[in-house]
Amino acid sequence: MPLTLGIIAIACVTFLLMFNSSRAVNEKINLVNAADASAYSGAQIAARHLNFMAYTNRAMIANEAAIGHLYSFQVETQILGNVIQEGVSGGGPLVNFIIWFIDLFWNGAIQDSLDFIAAIAQPVVDSSKVVTGMLTLMLDANNATFSNFQQQAYQDLIQVDPATGMTIVDQTMGVVASSYIDRGTAPIRVNDPDTLYLFEGSDDPHVSNSAREAGSTAQTLCEMILFARPGVESGNPLGTAFGARSQSCSMLVGGGSSTGSVPGSSLQPEADGGLMIDAIRQTVNEMDNGTWIRDRNVNNYSLGMGGLLRGSRSGQTQIEYNAGTDQLNWVAADDSLSLRLAGVQILRTSESGDAALNVAEATSLIDNAAIQTLRLLGLCGDDDAAVDCNELANESYDSIQRYAALDPNRRRATVTAFLSQDNCSDGIGFDESGVRQEGWSDGLQRFEDKEQFCGKNVYAIGKADVYFQRPDCYQEGNTTCSPNDNGFSRLNGGAVEVPNLFNPFWHARLVATGGGG
Repeated sequence: MPLTLGIIAIACVTFLLMFNSSRAVNEKINLVNAADASAYSGAQIAARHLNFMAYTNRAMIANEAAIGHLYSFQVETQILGNVIQEGVSGGGPLVNFIIWFIDLFWNGAIQDSLDFIAAIAQPVVDSSKVVTGMLTLMLDANNATFSNFQQQAYQDLIQVDPATGMTIVDQTMGVVASSYIDRGTAPIRVNDPDTLYLFEGSDDPHVSNSAREAGSTAQTLCEMILFARPGVESGNPLGTAFGARSQSCSMLVGGGSSTGSVPGSSLQPEADGGLMIDAIRQTVNEMDNGTWIRDRNVNNYSLGMGGLLRGSRSGQTQIEYNAGTDQLNWVAADDSLSLRLAGVQILRTSESGDAALNVAEATSLIDNAAIQTLRLLGLCGDDDAAVDCNELANESYDSIQRYAALDPNRRRATVTAFLSQDNCSDGIGFDESGVRQEGWSDGLQRFEDKEQFCGKNVYAIGKADVYFQRPDCYQEGNTTCSPNDNGFSRLNGGAVEVPNLFNPFWHARLVATGGGG
C-alpha cells in the first residue's frame, strides 16, 4: 500500500508538470502563429494600398494618353476643315483656274457645291471641338477623383480611426489575432502601448528594437509615400525634403495635423523632375496606335490620278509642362498638309495649338443645344454618379495636379506585431458559453514554485516586410525569356526595377524576428 501510494503521488506530480508545460507550450505556439499571421496580414494591407496607388497612377497616365489621342484627333479634324475652307476660298491660282474653267461648262455648279461644303464644314469642326473638349474635361475630372482616392488611402495607412484608435494596418492585425484563441476574459493584445513601453527598455536588443518598430509602422509608411506634381525635367530629385516630411509625419501619426507647407505633403506636392512626363511618353511609345500622337509624318504619298496628285503630312502631338499654368499640356506645333498636282503645290494648310486652348474654345461654344446633344450621346447625366456637362462647361483643363510617389529615402517597410496575452487563456476550465466551471481552479503551482503557474503574461513577436519586386520570366536553366513563361519580360541588360508607385509589384513576406527569449 505505501509503495502504491508513492507511485500514485509521483504520477500525479508528473501529470501536473506535463499538464502545466503543455498548456504553456500550446499557448506560446498559438500566440507565435497569431503574431506571424497578424504581421503578414498587416503587411499585405499596406502592400495593397501601395498597389492601389500604383494602379491609380497608371489610370491617370492612361487618361492623359487618351487626352493626347483626343487632341490629335481634333488637330486632324481642323486640318481637314482648313483644307475645305482654303480649297474653296484660297486654293491658289492653279486651283482657282481649274474651278473657273470647269464652271464655264457646269454653270457654276462646282463653286456652288464647294460653297455648300464650306458652309457645313465649320459647324462640323466646332462640334468636334466641343466633343473632344468635353471628353478631355471628363478624363481630367477622373484624374482629380483618382488623386482624392490616393489621399484617402494615404490617410488610412498613417492616421488612426477615431472610433478605434488604430490605423487600418493595426485594425487588420487585431482582427487576425482575434481569430485565434481570443476570449473576453483574456484577449490577445496587438501592439498594446503599455506593453510596448514595457519592452522598449528590455536588456535584449532584439526585443527592445521590435517594441520600437511595432510602434513606428505608421510613421514609416508615412515617410515612404509623398505627393508629387508633374514638373520640369530638371531640378532637385524627389525626397529632398525628407527631414521636414519626417517631422510632419510625426505630427500626422500622433493625431495632429500637418501645416501643408512641407514639400511632398498633399497640400504642397513636390515637383517630380519630369518623372510623370517620362511615364506618359513611355506609355504612348508602347501603345500600338501611339503613332497617332507621336508621329504623323508621311511624305509624298499618292492620292490617285495615276500618282499625279500627291500629299505630304507632317506633325506630332507632345506632352509638355507649362510652368506658367503649372500643368501638363498636349501641344501640336506646325502640323501641316500639302497637296501637289504633277509636282506643283496646289494647297498647303497648317494648324498649331494645344489641348488647354481646345478645351477653352470648346466650353465657349457650349450652349443648351450642345449639352442636349451630348446627353443624347450618353456623355452627360443628371444623377449624382454621372458627369454634369453644365458643370464641366464652367471648368478648365488642369491635367494631373497631384499623384502619389515613393520617397527614395524609404523603399521598404517592416510591419511588426507585438502580441501579449494573459497566461492560461486557452479556455480550459470554462464551459462552451465561457462561464467558469464549478470547482475548477487555475491556481496551479509546482512544488518548488512560490508563484502560481497562471496569472502571468505570454508574449510573441511577428514581423513582415512590405517590399517591391518585379516578377521575372526567368526559369532555372533558361537564359532567355519566352512569351509563354509568365507574361513578364526581363528588363534590358538584366536591370532590376527599383521600387516605385507606377507598377503594382508590392508584396508581403515574413521575416525573422531575431534572437531573444
